Amino acid sequence: MSFSPPAPVTEDGFRRRVSYLRVSLTDRCTLRCRYCMPGSGMPFFHTDDLLSTAELKRIIVIFRGLGVVKIRLTGGEPLLRRDVDEILFHIYTLGVADVSMTTNGLLLAERGEALKNAGLRRVNVSLDTFRPDRFQSITGAKALDKVLNGIEWALAAGLSPVKINMVVMRGWNEDEIPEFVRFAEERPVEVRFLELMPTRNTYEGTASVGQEAFVSVEEIRREVERHAVLGDEEPIQGVARSYPIRGGRGKIGFVSPVSNHFCGTCNRVRLTSTGRVKTCLHGESSADLKTALRAGASDGDLAQLVRDALFQKPEEHFIRPTHFVSPHLQMSQVGG
Repeated sequence: MSFSPPAPVTEDGFRRRVSYLRVSLTDRCTLRCRYCMPGSGMPFFHTDDLLSTAELKRIIVIFRGLGVVKIRLTGGEPLLRRDVDEILFHIYTLGVADVSMTTNGLLLAERGEALKNAGLRRVNVSLDTFRPDRFQSITGAKALDKVLNGIEWALAAGLSPVKINMVVMRGWNEDEIPEFVRFAEERPVEVRFLELMPTRNTYEGTASVGQEAFVSVEEIRREVERHAVLGDEEPIQGVARSYPIRGGRGKIGFVSPVSNHFCGTCNRVRLTSTGRVKTCLHGESSADLKTALRAGASDGDLAQLVRDALFQKPEEHFIRPTHFVSPHLQMSQVGG
């Protein structure tokens, strides 16, 4: 019997092992969600500013060598990158067992088979409403059917788990919590209710939805439990507290980055589409890997830049319901 060698261990300055990489492939998106982009729109990065396929592959190898065992591809909308299949397959060949993607689902049915063949095994789909008029109001697009088709494709294709991310917003969609609970009762999905997070748009006053729309997980859970009986909490695998629905096919998850943050066990590091390292979602970018790479840095040099950035990773962010300010988070450029 052969055994795989243990993964290298890389820690931040607070002795937290960093093993999870979230890679933003692009800042572009097919939707204009109110909590993600300014209502007036925003300029996108030029193609030359983005990491190329080869640069992405090289940097992912470096993170793998530092002990990353879990990778999630995000955006903007990651399926707008034509090379996403190639990047997925590259990650798969590196032996990363946990490879996933967060998508708005519009292109999932169209591109899904190639993604699955490239190694995609699970997916998170962002969906905040089941009502076509609300979907258009929140996202700016008449495309709800495409998202729902993408979810059904993922289930039929055997991706598991399929998670649905609903950002709960007072005055926009909080009255649909029962519908999302029923969706999880009837299908083998995990519906995750997320607290609204502040972004730079909120900080600058350019967002179309802000602190007045915040709903805490405590309030969300009370409403969920009016419509379903939840089983015992499952072992925590990430940021969500997840529960099976008794008598149902799916699960319910709660994500509370504002009211009850999970910084003490944070194992994440983020790579932006322009090649910068973010060690905290709500912090400033740190190491600039793209500039160093294009200047001729060796793999060892790049790995050291990452280690140095991780050593400066803050102990926690200070986002709270009473301090709803995040001047450094442009969600569409980081991918959450």
